Amino acid sequence: MKIFKSLIFTLAVIFLVSCGDSNPAITHITVKSDRLGVLLDTDDRATVKVLQKIFYEKEEQPDAGPEFKYFIDLTINNKTQRWQYSIEGYIRNYEIINGMIYQLKDVAEFNRKAMIH
Repeated sequence: MKIFKSLIFTLAVIFLVSCGDSNPAITHITVKSDRLGVLLDTDDRATVKVLQKIFYEKEEQPDAGPEFKYFIDLTINNKTQRWQYSIEGYIRNYEIINGMIYQLKDVAEFNRKAMIH
């Protein structure tokens, strides 16, 4: 019976750990514009945490036709990913040809924190 209780406890712990936030942590964000140059270049934990939360809360928008004017470089696991971004909150992975277009849910807060005006 003791082994059974230990097994149940171990399985419960594994289940609870696996239910956590599965998105990889962003450690650095750079926002650039061809016209304005670098708008934000930060690894400030508080700023990155807010932007990360908004970044991961996005929805597919396959019919959108945004005008991308910004690049967002995200450092995740010591590797940089480049995304195209529009002021309306549309975002697409720059490294994937004809990649899916998404829209951020909290565009105003993202733009404010990312210094996009």
